[in-house]
Amino acid sequence: MTNTAAALHTFFAGFGIPDYVENTVPDDATFPYITHQIVQPEWRGSAPFYARVWYRSLSVGGLCAKVDEIAAAIGEGVSIPVSGGAVYLTKDAVFDQYMPFEGDDMLKTAYLSMVIQVHVA
Repeated sequence: MTNTAAALHTFFAGFGIPDYVENTVPDDATFPYITHQIVQPEWRGSAPFYARVWYRSLSVGGLCAKVDEIAAAIGEGVSIPVSGGAVYLTKDAVFDQYMPFEGDDMLKTAYLSMVIQVHVA
């Protein structure tokens, strides 16, 4: 699990904004940032996986650009090396969904749906 958590953080932190495990965002965190699950499927198995990109803005421009950047990095699938193997991410059939928040026109998030495979000996 440690290898998987480290691989996911390395990948998502590489987009120039802070990355946090889902439900661990510090109270003093500022937007934009990314949150993601930590999922550990069985060896060579796969599991649904999601991340969210969070922005605070009147426009969705920055959010859309960051989602496009992440989508391009994943491409047809991305292999993230870890000790003894790799974590592999692919985009799900519906990769991104934009989710405004009722009552807060400034807060926006994109839900990114993926599939994770772990190949670690």
